[in-house]
Amino acid sequence: MFGKKSVFVVFLMCAGVGVLAFAPSPAMEPSSNPVGTYVLTVTAAGAPTFREVITLHAGGTISETNSTLHPNSANPFFNFNGSEGYGTWERGPAKTVVLKVVKMVFDGDTNQHVGYLVVEAIARIDGDSFTNLESDVNILLGPDLFNPVGLIPLGSTDAVGTRITLN
Repeated sequence: MFGKKSVFVVFLMCAGVGVLAFAPSPAMEPSSNPVGTYVLTVTAAGAPTFREVITLHAGGTISETNSTLHPNSANPFFNFNGSEGYGTWERGPAKTVVLKVVKMVFDGDTNQHVGYLVVEAIARIDGDSFTNLESDVNILLGPDLFNPVGLIPLGSTDAVGTRITLN
């Protein structure tokens, strides 16, 4: 289903956002409210960077899109598409958030649904700055997110960016 080139490129497209579990923590200071929309630059070792827009909604949900996996992006690296990303977040220790984002992935030639891209990460949000601290990115193969038939581990990515503000 995936050639080596496709797997490598998918790794490039994985936003550095998601969830690594750890114990609940004290609330963030009010000046570090993570709710908002951030424009990120995402990188992986030896790979070109890409842009991502991620929104942390009040109540703990996430919306995400990026410039590499989007079906309308001009991607010279591989023939693979992904849906918009959706997920969940919660506050972590100090100024961190724990996140998990899921995207459906499709074969670019057949448009067949082949699985899910899952990003789990911890990010630091300090004022309007977003910095990914840890991430784990995987493709879960098959139609069932909760019972995959295979797993392709893609490793981690880095992401840094800024919150969109009115001024």
